[in-house]
Amino acid sequence: MAHKPDILLIESSVQAIDEPRRQLLAKKYNLIQYDCDSVDDFIERMKPGGLYASIQAIVRLGWHKVGRFADLRPFATEVVAHFPPSLKIVSCSGHGYDAADTVAMAERGIWYCNTPNACTEAVANTATWLVLDTFRYLTYAQLSARNDWATSRELALLADDPCGKALGIVGLGNIGLEIAKRCEAAYGMRVHYHGPRRKLEAEKTLKSGATFHETLDEMIRVVDCIVLAAPYTKETHHMLSTPQFTLAKPSGLRVVNIARGKMIDEEALLEAMKKKQVVGVGLDVHDKEPGVNPKLRDNWMVTLLPHVGVCSHSAWSNFEKQCWDNLEAYFETGKPLTPVHEISRTG
Repeated sequence: MAHKPDILLIESSVQAIDEPRRQLLAKKYNLIQYDCDSVDDFIERMKPGGLYASIQAIVRLGWHKVGRFADLRPFATEVVAHFPPSLKIVSCSGHGYDAADTVAMAERGIWYCNTPNACTEAVANTATWLVLDTFRYLTYAQLSARNDWATSRELALLADDPCGKALGIVGLGNIGLEIAKRCEAAYGMRVHYHGPRRKLEAEKTLKSGATFHETLDEMIRVVDCIVLAAPYTKETHHMLSTPQFTLAKPSGLRVVNIARGKMIDEEALLEAMKKKQVVGVGLDVHDKEPGVNPKLRDNWMVTLLPHVGVCSHSAWSNFEKQCWDNLEAYFETGKPLTPVHEISRTG
């Protein structure tokens, strides 16, 4: 009988487990549970003769931000250098992959797969609510209801509705497009977007279409609310900072971020709020997570979430399915379904 491939599983305490499928997988693969106490321990086990020396795949499942391995960075540059020659594929839950050195893996002929579109519904729903909150200041209203009813009257001349306003989206991918659809349908917002290229097919899915802007600065000048829904890269680091905030319309800009915290210069954001260049803020992500900027935390006109846009049973189920789909596709065909990079070696 042929030796079953060794598959290393890195599991979260928050996940959806498809028991019937896992039972079938166990018949085809040798599923090994990751239980290292440190990255150094992980590296040691991948050395010749170690427990993980012959792994052919790593599958990371569930929500990375909770549980015993919440702080683990198993795909960082300094770890990738120690991956054994046998490793051929990494299948990891989640949309973003900024914590993984996908280039280094590709150069070594290792497929890295994320799970695109897996948490689109959950994150888009969160963003749509944050857009409304930046106009209506409902976080502050909730504070008033719980503590001092009379303070809510301060919102009378501040709150507005997003109806008919211009929405600017950075990154019209799966999540960005779903946010656009929701805000158009629910609030009647006019959609603008910025990204590396125009997306004509995506525009057609919106009843009123969308306006493409080749530059971020061009888009900021004409929108009332901007939503960041793009990947975090060197190019998108602090993409919203003082120069951008100064371009806001006289009525002010609303800012929503469901992407990555480091895409906004938080000190510049705070200064823009003082100058009324930014008049509404909704953040699910933060520059120094899990820390929250105290100046933002103490401002109840700002809506803050602890990076929970993904939190939904639908997201966990999709993560589980797509991770296993990528693994099985690779071993059956030589190529996974959703690789981040194309590579020449297919095993």
